Amino acid sequence: MDLILAGSIVLASIFFVFGFFAMLKRPILPYFTTVDYLVLGVLGCIGPIGFYNSKKQKRKREIMEKLPDFLRDIANSSASGMTIYDSIRSAAEGEYGALTSELKAVSAQLSWGIPVTEALTNFGDRLDSNEVKRLAITINKALEIGGNTSSVFNAAAKELDQIRRVEQQRRTEMSMYSIVIFISFFVFLAVILIINGTIFQAIIGMQGKMAGKAIGNLRIANIDPVEVKNMLFTFVFVQSLGGGMLGGFMMEGKLSSGIRQGFILVVISFIIFKFMF
Repeated sequence: MDLILAGSIVLASIFFVFGFFAMLKRPILPYFTTVDYLVLGVLGCIGPIGFYNSKKQKRKREIMEKLPDFLRDIANSSASGMTIYDSIRSAAEGEYGALTSELKAVSAQLSWGIPVTEALTNFGDRLDSNEVKRLAITINKALEIGGNTSSVFNAAAKELDQIRRVEQQRRTEMSMYSIVIFISFFVFLAVILIINGTIFQAIIGMQGKMAGKAIGNLRIANIDPVEVKNMLFTFVFVQSLGGGMLGGFMMEGKLSSGIRQGFILVVISFIIFKFMF
């Protein structure tokens, strides 16, 4: 994560420096303006972080989906008379998708003589999941106390299944609100395009005849098309970044998950304003 963050900062800094030269009328790439470089700098900052967090969250969801199956396999092995050490090593030989590599790490730690409780704690720390950390603590306490090991792992599997169902239900319900936010963004973008193509184009087309003239106490000023474009893009930029982050937050429950959606909407806005205005 530190490497991704450092790369994002370096990439954003490069674009901001390019923007500074463009502001001084010494553009490195003539086709890009100061505003373009500022937008590219923001995209360079949030893009790598957003996609990294999205990939990390996807992997964590895949692990959480397979973890109850792994716990039930351990419970079945324990019920047949195997020790907890042998049960974990036997279950780790199975195929559990993204969870497999983590299980092999747990099995390797057990083969090095690391206690089961410590190996499970390390497993929870690597996943950086509150649910898995609580699960590791619960299993460790149950192993210390003793008793029916099989029932402990079965109960842990049921708890994870419940958590997963609740999370899926929340994601399904909140995704509808996220879709509304994304639709609102495209409606807003279409309205901006229509306003620019009708009202502002008409005003800019007439300003050659009317600019500088007075109507009563009002004097019609000369309108710069570039300033109009920058003003409209500022509206859309705030809407795209804020709407994307809010939509992702409502869907996943974490603000970091909305960075990727915000990045995508900003890219769409940038391309449309660059080639359609």
